[in-house]
Amino acid sequence: MSEVLQTQRNLEELVKLLRIYFQLDEILSFATFELEDNEVVAEISAVKDRVRKVIEKLIS
Repeated sequence: MSEVLQTQRNLEELVKLLRIYFQLDEILSFATFELEDNEVVAEISAVKDRVRKVIEKLIS
């Protein structure tokens, strides 16, 4: 039973991270096209990359 609960928690975390990832994608688009602030775009991109790496670890 414990393994099932751990799998469920991992899936819940994965869903949360995927939501964050896609929200960051929308924010990145906004920053790129509306704000045109390269520093902000770079910071958001870096966070998005870190979230992507965590997602990759969870699914591997």
